[in-house]
Amino acid sequence: MAEVPEFNDISMDIYSEMEEEFYADYSCKIKSNVSHLEWKSCNTDFSACKSDTLRGIKKPSKSAQAFKKAIMLVVVVEKLKARNYFESQCIFDDHDLLDHILVEEDISFNRVEAADLAPTKFRYHSTTVHIVRDRRQKCLTLQEYQGNAHLVALFLQGQNLEKEAKINMGAYIASNVDGQRRPVTLGIAGRSLYLSCAAEEGNQSMPVLSVMEVANIREKKNEDLLPFMFYRVRNADSTNTFESVAFPGWYISTSPVENEQVRMKPQEDQTCIRDFMVYASS
Repeated sequence: MAEVPEFNDISMDIYSEMEEEFYADYSCKIKSNVSHLEWKSCNTDFSACKSDTLRGIKKPSKSAQAFKKAIMLVVVVEKLKARNYFESQCIFDDHDLLDHILVEEDISFNRVEAADLAPTKFRYHSTTVHIVRDRRQKCLTLQEYQGNAHLVALFLQGQNLEKEAKINMGAYIASNVDGQRRPVTLGIAGRSLYLSCAAEEGNQSMPVLSVMEVANIREKKNEDLLPFMFYRVRNADSTNTFESVAFPGWYISTSPVENEQVRMKPQEDQTCIRDFMVYASS
């Protein structure tokens, strides 16, 4: 890195000749100018004047010292410019200023755990009457014994078709539900009986499908309504599935064997039939 020489280290010998020439030129000019003046009437007085003027010129010490300083300053500045000293050496930058303005401080925060989604709210829309059969065209029939009722699936023909149960399908509008799944309730037409999916007694993880009597299903709200709610999904082959809202992944299913009770089965159970055909009732 280049260093700027001190003032005392700079030799002044190179400036002595310039100084002498400076004053020598000045004195010569005075003599030359005076020589051109032609005042013949007062040559004596002029000579005296001329002599006094030349003897009056002195080399002031202070002016010489200031001149030497000026020369030294010009030399130093030119050296600094030639070596780009100011570009290579950063004496003060933005960080020096920002370090005093921007101060790092600890910011306090509270950790918030992800909250569960708000429970889905169902709002009643309308009720339509349908005939529901499984993919093999087995009909749903209501069987009652000593006050207990349940649905069975069997093949009906001719006059036996009168035993087929018609289903009141109540449509609901729900928040936080995609458009493919339609919340519905499934009731027995002409009766106050509705399909319900609730946990088996003594086994909360095993849902059971039952038929329960409900005076007015539309009066039930929120948690009281969940056991009676099923998501109806229409498949590409025009079949439908009915998934329990209270127990996701469990579907209303029939057995391949005739005259078996309709039950709730998990999705991974491939032995049951959970696809149904839905027809409008005349």
